[in-house]
Amino acid sequence: MWIEAIITKDDFANAIRSITPVRIHFDDNDKTNRWLFLGQPTNVELVAEKGIRISCPAEIMWSMVGVNVPIKLHTLQVLLRPEIVAKPTGHVLAFNLELEEADFKGIPALLDAGIMKGVNAALAAQDLAWDFTKTLTNSVKMPKQLDPIETLEIKVNWGKRRVDDEAVVLVVSFQLDFIRRAGSDLNAAHAA
Repeated sequence: MWIEAIITKDDFANAIRSITPVRIHFDDNDKTNRWLFLGQPTNVELVAEKGIRISCPAEIMWSMVGVNVPIKLHTLQVLLRPEIVAKPTGHVLAFNLELEEADFKGIPALLDAGIMKGVNAALAAQDLAWDFTKTLTNSVKMPKQLDPIETLEIKVNWGKRRVDDEAVVLVVSFQLDFIRRAGSDLNAAHAA
């Protein structure tokens, strides 16, 4: 059994507008206060087989020669790549961010590529994921009228995603098991 969720371009645009502006911190310590600030999007588009491309004003706080320097960007183009990742505890939907293009002002072109590479490495190290296995796996107590059924166990088997230019599709496979109350007379009749 599986369930399919279709998230349209408009759905993503609304979600991104509600989460922005947002600051993504790269470090957990106070010594290097590096971050990426994403403003309200000016454009949101779906890119088939890749993800969601977002254009927005942005700011980066980055370390150069041991000094934190704020860098304002009139426009930043970011690719948000949703991917299903298998973990030992189940599957998660990871949201990988990658800078594609940046309109750096007042920074020598020689430094642009280094900053982009450094920010992309810092973004890749972030764990932005939804553990849908944990969220959707559940044990539901059944009503007493369904003797001897005690609970419904819902387990996630796997997930898949597809991206085209109109929507992101998330498919989740489930296994359902009804657990019978031990010691019931109906258990013996059911087994026979």
